Amino acid sequence: MAWDALWVHYFPQFVGGLEVTLGITAGAFALAMVWGLLLAVARLSPWPVLRGAADTYVTVIRAVPVLVLLFLIYYVVGQVGFLQLNGFLSGVVTLGLFYAAIYSEIFRGGIQGVERGQVEAALALGLDGPTRLRRVILPQAIFAILPPGTNQLANLIKDTSLVMTIGVGDLMMQAYKAGSTTFEYLNMFVFAGVFYFALYLLVSRGIVRWEDRVRQQRHG
Repeated sequence: MAWDALWVHYFPQFVGGLEVTLGITAGAFALAMVWGLLLAVARLSPWPVLRGAADTYVTVIRAVPVLVLLFLIYYVVGQVGFLQLNGFLSGVVTLGLFYAAIYSEIFRGGIQGVERGQVEAALALGLDGPTRLRRVILPQAIFAILPPGTNQLANLIKDTSLVMTIGVGDLMMQAYKAGSTTFEYLNMFVFAGVFYFALYLLVSRGIVRWEDRVRQQRHG
């Protein structure tokens, strides 16, 4: 079957897989951002126990391959007691927990890069910790966080392909199914690669435009 015929015939199937990939990416990214920020704050905490627990989490999670973590959550944690996680949720939780460890490093670096005088000024105004973080520290740290954060988001998008190993119908699974039907594995995986590239391009350009807008508002 010709390339154009394959593309037209299997395009809806790939779009369905893309929707699953987008859902996993969005859920995992949200979890990674929230949990990663909390980890970063904990790692900068003056309390040794909290700091040690957060450091241990980051060290352990980053040492475990994502695929191993996915299998542990899906086949063990997700099937025990009241935690009945399907493949989709297992993928979201796995990638969210893994990338939270990475984003905690990015957040911590950005927070530590804020001038000490700014933090002292916020303290002098009597702002509490969450308010200082939200109104003083993060707005200044955001430009140090965005470049590495965007790179890790690209890695997150690519790592969503691992969920096909637990039967989730994502983009890679749809490519595999189409290849199994037509025996055109090369073409189907090339199609999947085109979708991944387009997704990364849209996300990265969207973040760049948002960053430019924030800069203009800040300096305008």
